[in-house]
Amino acid sequence: MEGIENYQLGQTDELLRINTRDDCQQLSLAMAQQAKRSLNIFSHDLEPSLYNTPSFYEAARSVIGADTSSLIRILIYDVSGTINKGHRLLDLASRLSSRVQIRKLTKKYHHAFMIADGIGVVDRRRAERFEGTANFNAPGWGQNLLVFFNGVWDQSSRTSEVYSLKI
Repeated sequence: MEGIENYQLGQTDELLRINTRDDCQQLSLAMAQQAKRSLNIFSHDLEPSLYNTPSFYEAARSVIGADTSSLIRILIYDVSGTINKGHRLLDLASRLSSRVQIRKLTKKYHHAFMIADGIGVVDRRRAERFEGTANFNAPGWGQNLLVFFNGVWDQSSRTSEVYSLKI
């Protein structure tokens, strides 16, 4: 994606079209790298091409290292499949379970998204595809997705599979 380095979390209010996996990966990474307080990820299988890269792992570590109240929450449907494939964020959650929390979705959703600091959004209405929209400064959109995320979070259960990983 051309010029992504000019987009600032909490400042750049522009609706961006996501057309490819590469666009989605770059936008997700750029937002995660700029986040200071939180990442909320809603996903079917914690897409490895987006969230299991060394760069995204480092960005996630920076988020939880930025402040003692920083938090990463992940809602995922296919926990077992993700564990079997190996995933850096699951490793991080098993080591820092109070700061990286994962819960298992009780049903499969067609939607996938990431919210950075409550204001940056990468939104894919069809989780099996990488097309979607994003905005680095959309507090209303971010808060609406957080309300949905929190409601599903409250209905989901902590999965012992992740926290019992041997590292």
